[in-house]
Amino acid sequence: MKLDGSTKEHFVWGLRVGFITFGATNSGDQSAMMGALEKKVTGLIRGTISNCHHSSQSIMLKALNNTEFDAERAGKVQIMKGRAVSFKKALTQNNFTDQFEFYPFNSGYFMCLKLKKVDAEELRIYLLEKYGVGGISINKTDFRLAFSCLDENDTEDLFKIIYQACGELSK
Repeated sequence: MKLDGSTKEHFVWGLRVGFITFGATNSGDQSAMMGALEKKVTGLIRGTISNCHHSSQSIMLKALNNTEFDAERAGKVQIMKGRAVSFKKALTQNNFTDQFEFYPFNSGYFMCLKLKKVDAEELRIYLLEKYGVGGISINKTDFRLAFSCLDENDTEDLFKIIYQACGELSK
């Protein structure tokens, strides 16, 4: 069984459409087993989350059937990878370690900083009010950033602003 979601896999934040794929290794007729499995899963879905948004499903079905979809998605994957690489480059080439370190991350959408001297919620509010920079405070020390919405060219400036704000708050 494989579970996939369109939200992150296909860059459609908010649609919340998921896919379940079942496979079997037996080369014989699997139709009866797959039919029973499908009935069990649909019953589970109806009994827990009711149903999925028809409009979201329709949008995803149309997109997945579009012959240009895979190429467009591949382009977006490269953009996200470039942004993740730019975050890692800015974090490793600058010395921010007296104020924060970063947790390991890949080319998904988000990454977290581990703050050393300031409270994450204080930093969140301060960055938003003084610099117009948004982030999410996870707890007292962890500050989450979305590289999914930042151009690669702005990455280094972002971390310099965060570093500066940490310094201003820790005085």
